Amino acid sequence: MLVEPHCDDGGVWRIKFSYETGEPLCMSTAQASAIASLLLKIGEVELADEIDDAIRNATRYASM
Repeated sequence: MLVEPHCDDGGVWRIKFSYETGEPLCMSTAQASAIASLLLKIGEVELADEIDDAIRNATRYASM
């Protein structure tokens, strides 16, 4: 799975989750942040960190 910032057609930065099979899933940074928090609670630190990095980059890109 690939987690990365993504700018939608309306110019809003979101977080995109791409999988080897199927269509990618995009969500708001707030939704992604909530998922990262839940992942930390169950010990999935690496994936939570990937999501947090994507959120930081999306936030930075949106401010440019």
